[in-house]
Amino acid sequence: MMTKVAVVDDHAIFRKGVINVLAKNKNIKIILEANNGKEFIDLLSDNALPDVLLLDIQMPVMNGFETLDYIHLHYPQVKVVMISMIHDQITVNNLLQKGASGFIAKNAEPEAIMDVVEKFGKNDEPDKIVVSDQNRMTGYNDYAPVLTDREYELLKYSSTGFTYEQIARIMDISPKALDHHRISLFRKLNVQSRQELASIAVRMGLSD
Repeated sequence: MMTKVAVVDDHAIFRKGVINVLAKNKNIKIILEANNGKEFIDLLSDNALPDVLLLDIQMPVMNGFETLDYIHLHYPQVKVVMISMIHDQITVNNLLQKGASGFIAKNAEPEAIMDVVEKFGKNDEPDKIVVSDQNRMTGYNDYAPVLTDREYELLKYSSTGFTYEQIARIMDISPKALDHHRISLFRKLNVQSRQELASIAVRMGLSD
């Protein structure tokens, strides 16, 4: 059975490399490629849905987090596999919690991408898959901290020049509610300052 695949990554060399690897498999067909999430979504209106979407995290215009949310909401049948250099446990587990079917570290071997696409292209429903930079294929670890949507939003704004009071207004919540989310973030991410939060936001691709 033919597996239809889309590849979305703003680095053309990497994107073309992934496509060339997958093209070696006669049961895989690349139906779409795009530079960012918005370009991909715009192309969907004129094309068939992919079975598997290989999606980068850090991209201009519309990043992987935003694209994952959109696809999971509007096309839940598409299996989204995130591919990124950012592969700390917090980031990976929250992506899986938000609806990604799998995650592959960008410095994993090319054959790992083929293996994951083949698994998700079959009729059965495999467990969520994580391929680390050592090419270890593992399952979903339920014990890593999972962030709420509000905590993600606060984490993103932590890397801006806005004060906490301004962030509360932007998020349309009270300063007390924001403080509650801040304390929860500090605990979950094991940090003690906004500077540390901002550093994590940049590393996770949440910062503009």
